[in-house]
Amino acid sequence: MNEIKNDELNKEEFSQRSRHHQDVSIIFYTLLFVAVIINFFVPNKAYSDEENRSLKQLPKIKMEALADGSFFKDFDSYYSDQFLMRNVWIRLKFYTNYVVGKREFSDVYVGTGDYLLTAPTEPDRDAVNATLNSINAFSDAYPDVNMYTIIVPDAAAVMKEKLPIGAPVNDQLAEIDAFVKTLAPHIQSVDAAFALRNAYKNGKRGDLYYHTDHHWTSEGALTVFNTAAQTLGVDNSGVAYIPHTVTEDFKGTLSSRSGDMRSSDVINVYEPIGTESIYTVNYPDEGVKTRSMFNKEMLDKKDKYTVFFGGNHALVEIETTAQTGRNLLIFKDSYANSFVQFLTPYFDRIVLVDPRYYYDDIGVAMNTYAVTDVLYLYSADILFSDTALADTLATATD
Repeated sequence: MNEIKNDELNKEEFSQRSRHHQDVSIIFYTLLFVAVIINFFVPNKAYSDEENRSLKQLPKIKMEALADGSFFKDFDSYYSDQFLMRNVWIRLKFYTNYVVGKREFSDVYVGTGDYLLTAPTEPDRDAVNATLNSINAFSDAYPDVNMYTIIVPDAAAVMKEKLPIGAPVNDQLAEIDAFVKTLAPHIQSVDAAFALRNAYKNGKRGDLYYHTDHHWTSEGALTVFNTAAQTLGVDNSGVAYIPHTVTEDFKGTLSSRSGDMRSSDVINVYEPIGTESIYTVNYPDEGVKTRSMFNKEMLDKKDKYTVFFGGNHALVEIETTAQTGRNLLIFKDSYANSFVQFLTPYFDRIVLVDPRYYYDDIGVAMNTYAVTDVLYLYSADILFSDTALADTLATATD
């Protein structure tokens, strides 16, 4: 009798859950239908602060685009981007699907420990070869300049145990290792993957990556800096770095993309103690000079990671009072922005070049800044997919 009652209770519970999910679905699709009608009368938006990207605009009607189908593909992207209350629908869609067990949303995986992760993608082989050849040619052109690489793996490559079961993962650590082994002998490489993986397994330094964003944290950057110091030829034994929390309410790009707004991240910036070196930061393209690499105004924006330098710039110049006789040029993506805070006591000048936005002759810059050291500091995903670095380096070697 008890077994029969338990079966009846289980069936009733299952039936209640099914009715609940059905009710949620009916409400969702009813609201969706209403939004479709209203959407035709709402002006288009150019940019999404929530997603930190430009939004698709209405494509022009062209015969060739209609013939090959590209117009309809572009129109679909446009309509998706301009949909009424898009961010609300993304969040609602997330919660509707999450409760029924889904763990992948727009290529973002909901992992354990409230981590949002993207699975590392397959490298673009043509882009990798172009970048590799350009770095080696640049090394040959400047044999007297110290050169280093720091290639930062994705969070999913370092903390792969946090991914949902069955999530596809390219072996990014092997890709990094293969890339480094093909670099010219003159170039020294820092094993960022080993440093981060070791720190993660031993529970050191807290969060190495943000839970809601694709970047590493300042703690992750500091972990790699401590490993890199010897390779970079800097003595950091007398300098301590003190953290200061600037926000506890950072919801990053992965949170926006997936619609998962359940968690927030802390952003820390670090102050060097034990050095008298001070610095100024110059943004030549903007005509702005400041005393800090931290832009506190950006903490009022959606993308609070831009507290570091206010985001990405084609060129940034940092002048210090270190008096070491060394000038460092960094080819970088946004991962470098939170790493530079640990470098100012050791170089007289630090020049940041983001090849995605830089169009001048890099050979002129090498001479202008009397560069003694070059560091390539990239996330693996950008380095293995983008050709901007190869194009920039080619201006000095063609």
